[in-house]
This record gives sequence, C-alpha cells and structure tokens, in this order.
Amino acid sequence: MFRTACPSCGAEVLFRSTISAIAVCEYCQSTVLRNADEVKDIGKIGKVLEDYSPIQIGASGVFAGRAFTVLGRIQLRYGAGLWNEWYVSFDDGQQGWLADTSGQYMFTLPLVETVREAKPDFAFESLQPEMRYEHGGRSFIITDVRTAQCVGGQGELPFAVGQGYAAKVVDCRSGDRFLTLDFSDITLFKPNPTVYVGQAVTLPELKAEFLRDSDTILASAGRLKGTGAVLDCPSCGSPLKYQAGVATQIVCKACGSSVDCSGDKALVLEKHTAAEQYHATLDVGDSATIDGVNWKIIGLIEQEEINDADSSWTEYLLYNAQKGFFWLVEANDGWYRVTVLNQLPESYVDAQATLGGVKYRKLYDAYAAKVTYAAGAFNWRVSVGDRVTCAEYENNGERLCKEKSSSEVVWSKSKKIPNQLIEQWFGKAKVITPESSSGGASSSNQSLSMLFIIGLLVLNVPLAFSGSNVIGSLFWTGLAVWLIRLPLKSGEDEE
Repeated sequence: MFRTACPSCGAEVLFRSTISAIAVCEYCQSTVLRNADEVKDIGKIGKVLEDYSPIQIGASGVFAGRAFTVLGRIQLRYGAGLWNEWYVSFDDGQQGWLADTSGQYMFTLPLVETVREAKPDFAFESLQPEMRYEHGGRSFIITDVRTAQCVGGQGELPFAVGQGYAAKVVDCRSGDRFLTLDFSDITLFKPNPTVYVGQAVTLPELKAEFLRDSDTILASAGRLKGTGAVLDCPSCGSPLKYQAGVATQIVCKACGSSVDCSGDKALVLEKHTAAEQYHATLDVGDSATIDGVNWKIIGLIEQEEINDADSSWTEYLLYNAQKGFFWLVEANDGWYRVTVLNQLPESYVDAQATLGGVKYRKLYDAYAAKVTYAAGAFNWRVSVGDRVTCAEYENNGERLCKEKSSSEVVWSKSKKIPNQLIEQWFGKAKVITPESSSGGASSSNQSLSMLFIIGLLVLNVPLAFSGSNVIGSLFWTGLAVWLIRLPLKSGEDEE
C-alpha cells in the first residue's frame, strides 16, 4: 500500500495495489500518476454518477478460485446509455475487469497475446452483430459493437485515462463465455485489438461481499460522487429523484421531457407531444410484491409490428435495488414474465434454437417492430421510432426471443402467466387484456343481433299468417335467424 499527497489539492491519495498506475483524488478529481520516484497530476476526470449498482470500491469476492478486491472504476457512456467497468486486483497480483450493465455482470481477464493476424476485413468499422469470431477453438457470436467515451473515474486504475477517453469495444459470446476485443489503443506499432476473455457471472456466484445495501443505493442514486444535489429536470425544475441513478434515461412525469442523466448535468433530449398517450393496464410507479420482494415499475414501452399495426404489446421495466431488473409484457394473448439472458443459446438457425440442451421451434417468421411510445426511466435511451428485428422460438409454452438492432443482439426467455397473478402482484381488482376484453365485444354484438332477429320476427310472422305466401315468409325469416345465429354460436364455442 502506497500513500501520497495529491499534487493538486494536498489530500491523501491511496494506492492499494502495486500494479495500479493512477489513482483519482476523491476531493478534486485529479488523476494522479505514480512513477518510480514521484507522483504528478496529469489532469482531471469527471465524477462518477452513483447508480443502481451494488458494487463499490472495497467490495470483494472469488472468481475462478481466486480472491479479488475492487480497486476502482470507470464509467463509459455511449449513444444510448451508461455502464461501469470495475477494476479488480487478485490476491496473486493479477488484474481483471468486472463489467456492470443493466444488472448483468461479465468478468474478463486480459490475455497476454492479442489477435495475431489482422485480416483486411477485420477492422472495427467492418464488424456487425451476429458476425462470427473464432478464438481458442471456440466460435463466438458478436453481440455488441459500440464506441463509448469515459465520463467519470474513481479509485485506482491500471492505465492513464482522462475525460473524453474513447473506447472502441466489440463484445462476443459463446454460451456463457464472454470475450471482448478492445480497439481503443490501436496504433501503427500495435495494429491488433487487445483481447479480454471471461464469462457471464452473478454476484452470488462470485460470493461477493461488502456490497452496498438497498438503503444506500436508493439514498445515493442520482447523485454525483461527493455532492449532495439530486439532479433536477432542466426543463421544469422538478426533482428526478432516485430514477436518475437507477436508470439514466428518463421521462419527467411533470413536463414529459426526455432527460439524459448520465453526465454531470441533466440534459433535455426531446419533449413528448400532448397527443402521445398510452393505453396500458399498468403505470409507471405501480408496485408489486412478487415472492416476498417489492418491485416497482420504472418504465414502460409500447411497440407494434411494423407490417401489422394490430399486433402491438406493452413492455414494463421493473426494478428492485438488490434483485436488479426484469420485464413484464402485456400482449394480445395475455401476460408474460421476461428475463434477459446473460448467455446465448448453444446454437440457433431460422427453424430452431437450442438453450440448455432444450430445443425451441420457430414460432413465427422473423418480423420488424418499432417503439410507438415510451415513458418512465430506462437504463438506455429509448426513442419513439426505434426499430428491432425479432425472431421467436417456443417449447412447451416457454419462449425465446432474439432482438437485433444495428449495434447489438439481445436474447430473452419468457413464460406466460395468468391475469389473476398480475392482479395479486399489483393489488389490482381486475386486469383486462385485449384478449379477455374481446368477450365484451362478443356480448355486445350478440345483443344487437338478437334485437335484429326479434325485429324480423315481428315484421314477418304477422305477414306470413295474413297473406297467401305463408311458407315463403316463414322460410326467409327462419333462414335469416339461422344465418345470424351461426357465427354467434361459433364465437360462443371458441370462448
């Protein structure tokens, strides 16, 4: 352990690891570089925005049988969101990174070797989601391609990084194995990306200790490290409360502005028009108790199939400080509980996908969908008009869904749940989905049809008995009754 005075403000700066190259002063945000016999200030870095993450400096755990301690972090922002990269030191002196995004965690270790042969098409700009990358005899699928900027730093780091540091990264997956290609430090003398390998993990699997508790998370989320100010809506001044830290892209409930809270200032991105309204059953702020855990809806999205406006659904984002995030989907055929997968299927083609040894058959042909409305808080930027291409697979009532955009591929698993469970979770008297509400429409149509039948009888029966063409009048009346009752009876049978 090495202690020194900050060259800028004189406050104590602590280096816990001998391999840490820099440390960020907690008081003035100066980046302190440690050389063999001196320390010097190499500039300032932005303050981190405290968010929903339970991880903090000093947290510890075990990965691949080796104990580690969290020493520092950088926050990276891309076009649609923000994530943390936690720098960790193992007891044997090695280093690694624990990525933390949307409640999912990936542990990666740097390889000594890099990609040895740079092919002509192996440039960062040429890589796209779902392309394949071969490494160590294993085939990886590219799931994420993006350029991000460092917006904040904290604690110790292994290399010099400053405000505006650009990271060009490509994430790849193979089952639960994870691989990152880092193109950030490409030079004439280092033409190939650095390779980091690891796997998707959970905090219980890491036996993580000294994490932040729920009260600490909710008390600090949305605040800049070292300040006491909660970010306010820059459009109307209303407080954005904890959602600013739980999910950095939010819609102000007071004025409807879409606000980005991932930097040191809250910025208005756009305003929703008064005409935009949603027709969802649940609302932002609704709470649910599920298996003894309290969840809150922090955001909702309405989507529709691009070539079929009648095919639409609502997605609700739920959050708990310790459990993270999950989704509920309200579709035309009922409710689904959705979990974003932290691993890819072992294999998938157009006709089927295999996950955990279970085969899922294609449910629908691939279709395109777009966002028609968004409200509340999200951990990435959601905009009306956003588009994805979806492919769905099914096995015994359980579904897999692949959503692909221009920059990433995300897989999720869902299972249908009954309306009564939604009512129980949210304390609602009656939950009506489009499917269940169709019964009301049938009853209404049935009543109108019966009135029409009665009208025919009133008009035709007296005429039949008073005229000479009794048989003809009764025939046409009976035929009308039969033709109208036939579809009604069919609808009753379906119900």
